Amino acid sequence: MIDGQHLSSSRRMLLSFSDDRRISEIQNDKAWIDYPRSEEVFRMVDNILAVPDRNQAPCLLVYGEGGTGKSSIVRKLQSFKRFSDKLVFVDLTVKPDGLKFPELIARALGVPSGLIKYSRAQPDGLPAELLNIIKLRKIKGIVLDELHDAFLVPRNEQHRNLSLTKGLSNAPYGLSVLGFGVASAHASLKSDNQLYRRFNMIELCDWSDSDDFRSFLLGIEGHIPLRKPSFLDSEEITGFLLERTGGRMDSIIGMIRAAACYAIKSGEEKISINLLRKAYSSPWGY
Repeated sequence: MIDGQHLSSSRRMLLSFSDDRRISEIQNDKAWIDYPRSEEVFRMVDNILAVPDRNQAPCLLVYGEGGTGKSSIVRKLQSFKRFSDKLVFVDLTVKPDGLKFPELIARALGVPSGLIKYSRAQPDGLPAELLNIIKLRKIKGIVLDELHDAFLVPRNEQHRNLSLTKGLSNAPYGLSVLGFGVASAHASLKSDNQLYRRFNMIELCDWSDSDDFRSFLLGIEGHIPLRKPSFLDSEEITGFLLERTGGRMDSIIGMIRAAACYAIKSGEEKISINLLRKAYSSPWGY
């Protein structure tokens, strides 16, 4: 039986796959589901990158607790051609060879790691040679994922990292700093009022019972290759998901994926409250 009228047209073809292949698709699915806060981020990045050069480039901080979707938004930014040509990306949790913040920035911008260093002549650590590279590559901004990691260091080093961040967004470099991190990144930026004022803030919060949440769940349902509709936007299911997860994005998606795998293995082909309970108590027990 192949139905799947509730699925997006691009996902309906998956119903002809084997059960194991569909489960693999569910657990490895990188399909993106738009929602209002992510659309707001992309719109703001578009507008920020369109700003002509100015003495202080506009910056953005997207912050929220772990599991609220920050890194997923960063990955989506990387996938957009219109962004990837103008941005360089730095994941501050990944420190190859023990590199520190200035060295990670240098590597991302394509200069030798030791070129960005602090001295009386270079109080922000930025060398004049960097400007030529930025102009040659037509870089408009730098994305710093897990920005809080740059500030979880001794105070002197934290001040230097804040100074470097400010220097990147100042003339003549004029890079828009697009930071993603937890609330401590927001608090650290507030310690430098001049830098803080040039940042626009977007806070990613947990889901609550709303039309936006139900629309998001329908978007997820349209990408999960089950033969029958699950009506994830029903009052019973939305209430159960919010109660069990507190509205945390990654917990919601993980529970739905596990329940979908149970639905395939059991032959039910739709997500029910009973299967969500199983997914909650034993997410890998299908």
